Amino acid sequence: MSDLQEVYRGNANTWECDENGHLNVRNYTAKVNEGLGVLTHRLGLGLGVLEGMGARLVLKDQHIRYLREFHPGAAILGRAGVLSVDAQSVRLYCELVNFHSDTPSATYNSVFELQDLESGEAMTLPDAFVATASEQLVELPKHAQPRSIDLGVPSIAAGKGYTLDDAEKMGLNEIGLGQIGVRDCDEYGILRSENYMGRISDAVVHFSRFMRPVDTGKERSLTKYGGAVLEYRLCYHKELELGDLVVVRSALKHVGDKANTLAHWVFNGTTGELACSTEAVAITLDLKERKVVSIPDDRRAHLETLVVPGVGA
Repeated sequence: MSDLQEVYRGNANTWECDENGHLNVRNYTAKVNEGLGVLTHRLGLGLGVLEGMGARLVLKDQHIRYLREFHPGAAILGRAGVLSVDAQSVRLYCELVNFHSDTPSATYNSVFELQDLESGEAMTLPDAFVATASEQLVELPKHAQPRSIDLGVPSIAAGKGYTLDDAEKMGLNEIGLGQIGVRDCDEYGILRSENYMGRISDAVVHFSRFMRPVDTGKERSLTKYGGAVLEYRLCYHKELELGDLVVVRSALKHVGDKANTLAHWVFNGTTGELACSTEAVAITLDLKERKVVSIPDDRRAHLETLVVPGVGA
């Protein structure tokens, strides 16, 4: 087995951090995407090679664990490697490490396939790429192993073929609504993966009104409590493109003592097709002590009434 290789060096800029005082989830993903771009270039599938093939590497499934926070000013180091590869897909690993303490803060386990740029059909990965990647395999570190999300099951949402109308009938709450703009997209006019996460992150505050018996918004702005995500799975189905309307629908899947599992489904609001289905394990965070807070019994009882059967990634 090979060692992880350095693929990214950067910083947690103040403007990349959110109201909870730590790097926003979209910016973890953006930095990982840069690192994976460096890795695939070294493996022989850089942007120039892909353009010559008329192809793109497309993200299909991703598991994320957030282990520690990045606060403004933190130096970030990205390390990556190949977990597995065959002719149909490649599974890549990337972790973001706090350079000051040399401790991992987030892990990304991502499956990519090669697609024809024009038709969107899956293509066979080049033999040279498969051979090179096979010589550089790494083991998934213990701290990146799934903890509360089962990666062994296929996507629930894709298997059922859910549409936006189905989500409405099931009782998933609309928390995000908008349109894909130029700054959201890559050079091909396709929504970048960090912006699926960003759309959810921007919208999740609207889910709070469904999760609290009384929510004026003032409660969150004045309280010492905030939210944080510990683990995520994202399954990508139909890509969103420039000009598409985007709708985020969400529901609770499970309520625990300290953590809740939420499902966020991102739809093409123009066609009603499911673009991305996700599952997230989230906690309440004491922003002063930076510790997890238990869910009070009365709050848990209310949340349990909001659970929607059949949701997930």
